[in-house]
Amino acid sequence: MNEKSENRKALPKFTLSLLGSLLVGGVIGFAIGLSRAMGLDTAALAEGLGAILAAVTPWGIPATSALTLGGCFFLYRSAARKFAAWDGGDEDETSESIDAALSWVLLLSAVQLLFNLFFLSAFCVYWMDRDIRALSLVGVFLLSCGLVVFAQQKTIDLERKMNPEKRGSVYDSKFQKKWLDSCDESERRQIGEASRRAYMVTSRVCLGLWLVLVVLSLVVEISLLPVFVLLLVWGTMQVTYTLECIRLGKGN
Repeated sequence: MNEKSENRKALPKFTLSLLGSLLVGGVIGFAIGLSRAMGLDTAALAEGLGAILAAVTPWGIPATSALTLGGCFFLYRSAARKFAAWDGGDEDETSESIDAALSWVLLLSAVQLLFNLFFLSAFCVYWMDRDIRALSLVGVFLLSCGLVVFAQQKTIDLERKMNPEKRGSVYDSKFQKKWLDSCDESERRQIGEASRRAYMVTSRVCLGLWLVLVVLSLVVEISLLPVFVLLLVWGTMQVTYTLECIRLGKGN
């Protein structure tokens, strides 16, 4: 009876979500049909967007690095100054503010790595066969990635100074495992909750991207490769999560 009751409670919300998705799809389909009727040149639009991206690409990594890594520097310096004046209390506001600053450093550095990979990919598409001098962007890419790793290394080192029981180095391929093994139960629960949240958000983003790609295929000519890659990533996450749950369940 409890299962049926839960299903009855969840069914109206599920139905509304499904109807809402159908409505959004209908609006998008109508907009696509209207654009075609008005003679929208999607090929020219795609070419214009490509031209803009090609113009931005050489400056993408330097500009984003200046913003994100500059932010990392100021946040780390702020955390380092607070740590120098810290009296060693476990749960005071100073330690919490230091942890928050270091977390933002890790976030910004991770975002910059994504920027680097994106603009390097754009470079390969738009600039590889144009000018040999554009190869200098590869050097900028390597420099930015080196600064990302350096920012993460300094952050982890400061975190280990605050918590001597922590283990691991960013240069170690098994860093995440060693770091997790050195965390206490409270920190592991936080990591588990964050991982669950990341899994849910990523699943929804993958579904949304799939819908976007399907709609785009109705407007412009795209191959199945983007859809295949997206579903491969999504499927890998789903299968890995389920298999890991099975493995952990056997240990209980």
